[in-house]
Amino acid sequence: MKQERKKRTGSQTGMGKKHEADELNKLLSAWLHSSIRIMDVRHIRLEREERLQPYRLPAQAFVFVLQGSVRLPTDDQDDTRHSWYVLHGSKGLELNMTPSERGIEYILVLYKVASLSGHAVYNLPPVAHGFVPTYPVMLYQKLQLLEQAWHDKDTLSKVQAQGRFYDFAYECMRQLQEQKTRTPARDMVTQAIRFMQVHYAESITLERLAGLLECSPRHLTRLFKKQTDCSPIMYLIQLRMDKAKELLRKTDANLQDIAASVGYPDVYFFSRAFKKYTGVSPVHYRDSLYSSAFVRDIRLDNPLSLSEYSIDSISSALHTGIEDNNHYQNYDEGILRMNRNARHSMAFILLLSFTLLLSACSGTSSPAATEGTSQGTNNTAEQASQERVLKDALGHEVKVPAQPQRVIASYLEDHLVALGVKPVAQWSVGKNSVQGYLQKELKDVPTIASDLPFEAVLNFKPDLIIMDSASMVEGDKYNQYSKIAPTYVVGSNMNNDWRQELLTVGEVLNKSSEAKQALSNYDKKAVEAKARLSQTVGQKTAVALWVTDKNVYVVNQNLSSGDVLYKDLGFKVPQVVQEISKTAKANWSNLSLEKLAELDADYIFIVNSKNVSKEEIIKDPVWAGIPAVKAGHVYDFGKDSSWLYTGTIANGQMIDDVLKNVTQ
Repeated sequence: MKQERKKRTGSQTGMGKKHEADELNKLLSAWLHSSIRIMDVRHIRLEREERLQPYRLPAQAFVFVLQGSVRLPTDDQDDTRHSWYVLHGSKGLELNMTPSERGIEYILVLYKVASLSGHAVYNLPPVAHGFVPTYPVMLYQKLQLLEQAWHDKDTLSKVQAQGRFYDFAYECMRQLQEQKTRTPARDMVTQAIRFMQVHYAESITLERLAGLLECSPRHLTRLFKKQTDCSPIMYLIQLRMDKAKELLRKTDANLQDIAASVGYPDVYFFSRAFKKYTGVSPVHYRDSLYSSAFVRDIRLDNPLSLSEYSIDSISSALHTGIEDNNHYQNYDEGILRMNRNARHSMAFILLLSFTLLLSACSGTSSPAATEGTSQGTNNTAEQASQERVLKDALGHEVKVPAQPQRVIASYLEDHLVALGVKPVAQWSVGKNSVQGYLQKELKDVPTIASDLPFEAVLNFKPDLIIMDSASMVEGDKYNQYSKIAPTYVVGSNMNNDWRQELLTVGEVLNKSSEAKQALSNYDKKAVEAKARLSQTVGQKTAVALWVTDKNVYVVNQNLSSGDVLYKDLGFKVPQVVQEISKTAKANWSNLSLEKLAELDADYIFIVNSKNVSKEEIIKDPVWAGIPAVKAGHVYDFGKDSSWLYTGTIANGQMIDDVLKNVTQ
C-alpha cells in the first residue's frame, strides 16, 4: 500500500518557473473578475460488472475518485489514478473509469466560470491536474455537505452549496500547500491542538478528533495527557473559556452571542462552565474589568489554570515551526495525516488559488451578532444564580439549577417522562438498544452508552446529571462528572424502592408536586386493577420469567415486575420464587431447569428475548408439568415491553398487559 501511495502522486505539468508565472498572471487577471456557478453535483456508483463509457467533461469539474481508478491522457501517455484521488479537469477532457473489486464510485462537481464587467475568462486547455490528498476523509466530508446542499430543493440551500464549493476548494488548496512546503508531519497531539484552535466554536468530540487522526480515542487521550497533563476535551474547554474572556474584555456582545461563538449554544450551560473554570460568572468577570482592584484574570478553583497549562505554553512546548499569534491565523490547516507524502501539481494549485481569491472578492461578511438587551443579559445571570443545594445519597452537597433544562438521567428516563421532562440523551446498551416502551415519548432523543463516557456526556452539554446508583461514580468518576455539570447520585437504597426514587428525582428536578401526582394516579390504577383481578380469577399464583437464548431468569418477588404482580395486583408468590428471592440481590435471578420444572404458577408472563415463538419455548418437556402451561395461561411480551423496567409508566403498562390477557 505504501509503495502504491508513493506512485500515486500528482501529475507533472512540465512547466518551468517562467511559464508558471505566466499562467499565474493569466489566471489572476481572469478569476479576479469572474464568478463561479455550480452546474451539477453527481455521486456516481456502478457495480464491477457494469461498463462505464468514456465521458467528456461538459464543463470544468472536480472529480473525487472513491472506488476504482480514472485513466486520463497526460503528456501523451496513459496516466492512471486510483481511489482517494482528487482531479480537476477542464471542459472537453475525456475520462475513462476502471472499476475496482467493489466497482466504481466517484463524485463529480461540474461548474462554470462566468465573466464579470466584460472581462474575458481564461479558458484552460482540456487537461487534468490532480493530487493524492493528505487527508482525503476531510475532503470527502466537505463534498458530502456540498452534495446534500445542492440536491436540496430549497433555494437557500443552493446558496449554501456555493459556500460549500468554496470550502472544498479551499481545503484542496490548503492540503496542496502543505504538500508543497513539505513540512514534517507533526505528532498527533500538536495536530489535535491545531485543529481545536481553529474549530473550537464547532461541536468537537473526542471521537471526532480521534477519527480525524485515525487513532482510537483512548490512544489520543493517553498521548495528550502525557504531553500536556490534561485531556483533549479539558484543553478544548479551557481554550473556549480563554476565547470567551477575550470577547468579554474587548466587546460589548451579550452572553448569548459570546456563548454561541465559542461553541456553547446554551447560554446557561456556558455561564456555569465559565464560572467553574474561572471562579466567577461571565457577568461578574466583565463587571470586574472596570474595577481598579481587578488587575489579573481570576483563576479560583481552576483545574486548568493558565499559569499551569496555558494555551500558548502548550503550543510552545509542542512547537514544530508553527508561528503563533493571538488569533491563531496560521493554525487554519486542519488535521494532517501522518507519514504520507505526495507531490503537488502547480497548475492545480494556481487554479484553486484563484477560486479562493474569487471567493474572497464575491463573498459577504458574516452578519453582525444580534445586539442583546441588558435586560436579557441580566435575566440570564439571574437564572444562573438560582440554584438549590441538595444532599445526595453519597453526602455530596449538590448545587442544582432551579429549573434544569438539559438533563441526563441514564436509566431513570421512566421517571423523567412521568414528570414531563425530556432528557438530552437516553440510556442505551449494546448496539443502541433502548427502553422500547418509552420510545413514543423519546423517539427523537439521541442515545448515550449506559456507562456514560465522559466525552459523550460533555458533548450533550447537560446542566444536570442524575445517577441512579453509586456504582456509576466509583473511583474518581464523580469528580469528573461534576466538572461537566452538577451531579446528583440517587443511591441503591432508592433503587430498591421505585416510589421513593421517583419522589427523589422529582425533588431534584423541582417537580415534587408532579411526582406525587404521578404516584397517586398509578396507585389508583393499581387498586382498581387488583379489585378487577380478584373478582375475575381470585387468588392465583403468577410469575414473570425472562427467557433468553441461553438462560431463563425469574423476577425477584420484591423488585421490578415482581413488585407489580405480588404487591400491586395481589397475585400469590410461587414457592420457587419465594426461595430464590430470599437470597437474591438483583431484579432477576437465573432459574435452573430443575427449579423451572418445580414452578407452581397458575399464570406465566414471559419476557421473550429468544427470538422464537412462545410455543417453541414451552414445547420443551421441562415446561410440561407447570400448571400455567397445562391451562394455557402463558403470555409472552417482546423486548420492547416494559416488563424488565420499573416506574409509573413501566408498571402501568404491565398492569395493562395483565388485564388484557388474564381477564378476557
